[in-house]
Amino acid sequence: MATETFPYTFKVNAAQVVDKDQRIEVVPGERDLAAIAKAYDLDGIESLKADLLLKPYRKAGLRVVGSIKASVRRTCVVSLEPFVQEFNLDIDRTFEPHSSRPRKIKDLNEDGEIEIDLESLDPPDVITDGVLDLGAVICEELALTIDPFPRKPGVEFEGGDSDEVVESAEGEQKPSPFAALGALKEPSEK
Repeated sequence: MATETFPYTFKVNAAQVVDKDQRIEVVPGERDLAAIAKAYDLDGIESLKADLLLKPYRKAGLRVVGSIKASVRRTCVVSLEPFVQEFNLDIDRTFEPHSSRPRKIKDLNEDGEIEIDLESLDPPDVITDGVLDLGAVICEELALTIDPFPRKPGVEFEGGDSDEVVESAEGEQKPSPFAALGALKEPSEK
C-alpha cells in the first residue's frame, strides 16, 4: 500500500494513538467522492462514510476496526440501466511501522522456496513515516469490493450461447460446431 497512490487521503499521526482507543468518522467531500468515482470507473458516489476505531497494536502499531458504508451509482452491463448499489463493509486490519515478519530460514522449504500458509492471518500492513492514511485504506477496501461487471438486481442475460442442446423441428439434434471442422480434415488424417 505504501507505493500506490489513491484518489483520497485522510492521514492520521499513528504516534497519537498510544494508550487508548480513538474513534474516527471519515466522510469525504463532494470533490473527493468525484475523484474516487472516476478512479474506480463508477458513475458516481452518492454517499461514503467510514466509522473507524483505532486501537494500539503491539509496540508501535495500530489496529483499524470498523465499517464503511457506501452508496454508488453504477450502470448494469446487461441492460445498460443505471442503478444504485449499497455496500456495508467490515474492516479489521493491522498496521506496523516496519515489516513485522522478516524472512527467516525456517520459512524456506528444502528446495529453498518460501512456503505460504493460506490459513494464517495476513501480516500487518506498513505505517509509512509514522503516518497512517485512512483514506487509502477506505479506497483499497472499496476497490476490492466493487464488481467490475455490475448487474442490476433481478436482471438476467437472455440469448447468446447456451449449454442446452437445440433440437430442430423434426426432433433431430443440431450438429456440433466441431463436426464442421472434422469434415475439413484431409482424408489421410482420418
